[in-house]
Amino acid sequence: MELRHLRYFIAIADHGGVRHAADRLNIAQPAVSRQIKDLEAELGFDLLRRAGRGVVLTDAGKVFAEEARAILAQTAAAIEKAQRVADGRGGRLKVGLLENASWSGPLPLALNRFARVHPEIQLDVVPLASIAQIEAVRDGALDAGFVYRQDNLVESKLTVHPLATDDVVLAAPADMAFGHDGPLDPAQVDGLAMVRFRREAAPAYFDRQVVAMTALGIEPQTVQQADNETTILSLVSAGVGCALVNSANMQRPPRGVQFRKVKGLSVPLEFVFIHRANPGSLTKLFTDTVLNK
Repeated sequence: MELRHLRYFIAIADHGGVRHAADRLNIAQPAVSRQIKDLEAELGFDLLRRAGRGVVLTDAGKVFAEEARAILAQTAAAIEKAQRVADGRGGRLKVGLLENASWSGPLPLALNRFARVHPEIQLDVVPLASIAQIEAVRDGALDAGFVYRQDNLVESKLTVHPLATDDVVLAAPADMAFGHDGPLDPAQVDGLAMVRFRREAAPAYFDRQVVAMTALGIEPQTVQQADNETTILSLVSAGVGCALVNSANMQRPPRGVQFRKVKGLSVPLEFVFIHRANPGSLTKLFTDTVLNK
């Protein structure tokens, strides 16, 4: 059974005969008759019976006509909905984001611009850590994501668009005195009680911090570990210790925390936008917005 069978049958039901239906469909009358016979043969029961010079629906035909109209209406709605997506006038996108990168810079600008230019498209933002986002985009759970480059970001499987580069700064309790403003000497950081990333949460980032601190003779005293910078900064604010955190956090400093650069200490963090190698039309539209095309 094909959609044309349903269309032909509904045309006959609406116009009371094969000839009128054929005229309406602009198709030869024998072709319409043949299609209806094929449909009845497939169903195994009659849909029409002759009445004078026309036809009327059998009881089974009346039931079938009601359901056929619903099917055709659903098909038309599906086509219209799909066409809107194809034209960039509707649909839904799931995009991952990082909280500390959403306060300023390319991420909020892209979200704002896309929402203004394409209000018909539903944009679902999902807060996730970089490693989890990369896996979700690769597996299709997310259409795209904003992440810091990690070891599991394999460019043969994902398309990567660099957006910015941040670095690390020292986050310290606001009441901790260092004796001067501005960047700190490494010696002032050596031996400080530190809240640190749990290595399992971001192995490459953790190891790069260790290498950078070791090169400057900094040996921190680890007093607490956490899986994300929100928790780390909460602990710093509570006075538990200091921490090395992404400089993006300086855009919205938590109450009770001061940020200080450390001379010679650098752990560059590349902020990138990612999507699958063969993105859909909506993802392409969003990518153009992110890249300001």
